[in-house]
Amino acid sequence: MNTLKSTKAKILIIEDEAVVRFGIARYLEDSGFEVIEEGDGQRGLDIAHNMDLDLIICDLRMPGIDGLEILRTLRDETPNLPLIVISGTGILSDAVDALHNGAWDFVTKPIMNMEILEHAIDVVMERAHLISKNRRYQAELEEVNHQLRRHLDLFEQDATAGRRTQMQLMPPPEERLGPYKISRHLLPCLYLTGDFVDYFIIDHNHIGFFLADASGHGAASAFVTVLLKSFVERYRQQLSKGGDLCLLRPAYMLACLNQDMRRQNLDKYLTIFYGVIDTESNCLCYSSGGHFPYPILNDGHASRFLDTRGQPVGLFSDPKFADTTVKLPQEHTLILFSDGVLEALPEKKLSDKKTRLLKAVDQCGASPIDICNILDLKADVTYPDDITLLVVEREAK
Repeated sequence: MNTLKSTKAKILIIEDEAVVRFGIARYLEDSGFEVIEEGDGQRGLDIAHNMDLDLIICDLRMPGIDGLEILRTLRDETPNLPLIVISGTGILSDAVDALHNGAWDFVTKPIMNMEILEHAIDVVMERAHLISKNRRYQAELEEVNHQLRRHLDLFEQDATAGRRTQMQLMPPPEERLGPYKISRHLLPCLYLTGDFVDYFIIDHNHIGFFLADASGHGAASAFVTVLLKSFVERYRQQLSKGGDLCLLRPAYMLACLNQDMRRQNLDKYLTIFYGVIDTESNCLCYSSGGHFPYPILNDGHASRFLDTRGQPVGLFSDPKFADTTVKLPQEHTLILFSDGVLEALPEKKLSDKKTRLLKAVDQCGASPIDICNILDLKADVTYPDDITLLVVEREAK
């Protein structure tokens, strides 16, 4: 009962036998609960209507309004309020009637061992906690779905408006986050597609960033990026409230995204690279959900690919994601490309395309526009897929 004691649960006891009521109340108070006592069914019901309670313990047989009537009333009015019925009849049908009318548990009198009642309280309070947690989660999902429906309406009205909405959901093209300058550059194709980037401060010494690409083209793929943004915002809100720490654990974050994506039944998936930089230890922890081409790390002298093998997010029921941690040079630049860049490069072999990307980064450093220029990627040309660059730069002190 540690959790219950720490939260000082408030329990109402409705029992017409004063001796029984007194014994239960004293035991529960000694166990750390706040207890309200009432010997009359009607007055007990009035208290239940006017006070915020965590649990009611109610006698089944009482003069006037008895336990069954209280059960039926509160079952309809407050179905998530736990009620434990106690009865001295020992008749099986009484227990069945009580449970059928909304009791969460049934304990017979006399209660020779109060640990029996204590265990019943544990069980129903844990059940109530899970129900409350599920309600909050459902409310969050409903809010997310409400936002998604609003955004989807915008996409269906006009593809241009959809593209504009996508861009508004992204962070500024260039932003300073602590010691880092992070910038993005997008060369859009003719249709709405699924490229999306975001970067943000997680806490005082962690920065998060990702580049994602939803499968397919059109409003449905763009909708997935809105879905992604909504989920990440929810993770950030949970973290700010002292909840789930998934944003600090890249592989776990991708696993959470995978579950949330599959719950939507959209028949869509996305590839994603998610990284977390610890500005205090100067380390990068990252995980990949099938992102390709691999990110390029430049230390001011040479560039190399980071190995980011992994499975897409939302495609498989139980994909395997792994965290990789690398010590970063004091001066470094991390460059991420979406796969649209591979379609735009003229080289036939993949190895030649990768070599050209490395050379472009060596020549241009941290400017995404300069990298596009050296790769001969023009803003006024329509490409078959979006080309997105995300650049994370830390300059030498």
